[in-house]
Amino acid sequence: MRYTLKTLIEEFRADPHSPFATLNHAVRVRQGRLYDRLIREHGDLLLKQIRPRDLIAWHREWLGSGKIAIAHSLISRLRVLFRFGDVLLEDRECRRLSGALSKLRFEKPILRGQVMTDVQVIAFREAAHRIGRESLALAQALQYELRMTQKEVAGVYVPFSEPIETDVAHPDYGKWHDGIRWSDLDDDLILHLATRERRNLRSAPMVMEELAVYCDMEPGKITRNDLPRTGPIILNEISAFPYTTSEFRRKWRTVADFARLPKTMMNKDSKRAPSLQLA
Repeated sequence: MRYTLKTLIEEFRADPHSPFATLNHAVRVRQGRLYDRLIREHGDLLLKQIRPRDLIAWHREWLGSGKIAIAHSLISRLRVLFRFGDVLLEDRECRRLSGALSKLRFEKPILRGQVMTDVQVIAFREAAHRIGRESLALAQALQYELRMTQKEVAGVYVPFSEPIETDVAHPDYGKWHDGIRWSDLDDDLILHLATRERRNLRSAPMVMEELAVYCDMEPGKITRNDLPRTGPIILNEISAFPYTTSEFRRKWRTVADFARLPKTMMNKDSKRAPSLQLA
């Protein structure tokens, strides 16, 4: 079959044996946007028309004014596409292009080295309380002291069609899962994560301070009976549902601006140097 870049992408998305089929919903959505861009910009080209020098020119165009990360992501999608076409579709043009990409070298994004400090986390938490976002103060403390990601703390929504079992669903956003729940916390205030790791909340003073605000009592006196037994831990104060991913990021940025944190700082920078405390 004579594939165009568009028809190859369509095969890749539809094939049950494709790497795309194994991705979770959030990753499929993110990568789907990249594939849509490839279709818009070069989808009508037959694979036999694409030469290595074209791939170099595309990358240079995607770089634009220093957009190294997006250019790298698009090239990475092409690598996966052509490898799929070579191995599973046994297409010789995919084999040719996959081989060409394996020999080409492109600029890679520099890994982020920025991390939040204790002082910045305290400033963020104080700002969150001042503007009525106690949930984000607790989320920030959990992320920082327990080295958790936004997804692990706040969870994600997926469409109702996804084969996910959950008792939390929003009529507009879909089914919620992956975030921490009060039921993950045992009687010793040890948080049991989905990864089977455990975190002792009593060894995380900022988390205990936020729970004290939640319970309206002193941190050292909190017991498991003072906290809820069920439901998501992090809830949007306005909707009383878990945050969507985009809403969490927007509100996090609002609090960060109010706390006068650097504009370059992101929620993904919420990582204290590892010193903790497996239970």
